[in-house]
Formats: sequence, structure tokens, C-alpha cells
Amino acid sequence: MDFKQQLKVAYNKDAQRRDSAEGKRDQWKLDVRQQFVNLLKKEGKKTVLELGSGAGLDAKFFQDSGFEVLATDLSDEMTKMCKKRGLDARVLDLYDLAPLGKTFDAIFSLNVLLHVPRKDLDLVLHNIHKFLNNNGVFFYGVYGGTDDEKIITDKTKMNLPRLFSFLSDNTLLEAVKDLFEVIDFKVIDIGSDKPNFHFQSLFLKKQSS
Repeated sequence: MDFKQQLKVAYNKDAQRRDSAEGKRDQWKLDVRQQFVNLLKKEGKKTVLELGSGAGLDAKFFQDSGFEVLATDLSDEMTKMCKKRGLDARVLDLYDLAPLGKTFDAIFSLNVLLHVPRKDLDLVLHNIHKFLNNNGVFFYGVYGGTDDEKIITDKTKMNLPRLFSFLSDNTLLEAVKDLFEVIDFKVIDIGSDKPNFHFQSLFLKKQSS
């Protein structure tokens, strides 16, 4: 089974749990999405694509905030949860965004690109760049701090293997510098007992090709 199929199986299994997670989320995740909404309103953005929407909790928040939202996920079951929330949603592979058929003012991706192998990250970032409108905003949020790629089985959640590709802060900033202007970058302490492991919050603006 390749890593994409592993992800799909794992997140299909986890859909029900994530569907009821809104009231249990860390405050910093809610703060990050509010910062995204504030930035989009300040810049007059209208359309939002979420990559890796999960059960649609953030996409619904964006829709309720007045934006036209498309929720996407690799998992069929997650996409069903999004539709249950009244969202326009579809199954989508980050490696092929052509089925979208249109570009967006903003793209939001929370803890999704950490499942992309480092060797494929440039391809995925170019895809995202291509489907952003001029001066489009991209939120790229992931766990990281050190360069480390491995398969992890989280026994507290779905208990199935998933690929994680963590990046150091320098590697992350280096990966985006040719495609995007950095609007804001900060690391958020998540209380991890792992040395130098944190959340990387990166707000970007599309650079012209």
C-alpha cells in the first residue's frame, strides 16, 4: 500500500471522531484560522480553497464568515462530513489540482502538507501557486522543527500508519521562497516533550511567475 492509500484508509477511519472535535480543539488552531479570516477581509478576498478539510470544521467557519468556500480532502468519508455541514466539497489529490477548473483568492492548509514527502513538496507547492489568483494568500501550517521523515502509527487515534515529513524552520522557509512572499511566520509552542518540536504558522502571498 502506498503512502497516499495509507492516508486515505487512516482518515476514512477517523472521520467520525473528527466530526465531533470542534469543541475540543486547541485555542491556537482557532486563533490561526481567525487570523486567516482577518487577513482575507482586510485584503478583500472572496474565494477560499481548503486543502485537507477533514470533517469541514474550518471550512464551515470560513463559509459562515462570508467567504465562498470549496472544501477538499483525500478521504471520501471526510468529504461526506463536509457535505453534511452544507459545504461544497470534493475528493481531491494534492498532486493533481487540475480538476478544480478554477483559481482562488486564498488557500488554507492546516497540518496537511506534513504528509507530503520532501521529494514531492516542490511539485505540490507549484500546484498551489498555480491555483492561486494574483496576490492570492496561502496559509501553510504544519508541525515541525527538525527535518525528519517517517511512518508513524498513532495509537491514541486511528491506530493506522501515516507518513509524516517534518521540516526545520529553515527548510520550510527555503521551500517557499521562490514562489511566495512571507507575510507572517511564527512558531507556536504546542507543549510537546520532543525537543524543538512546534507548530509552524506561515502566511504567504503569491509571487508573480
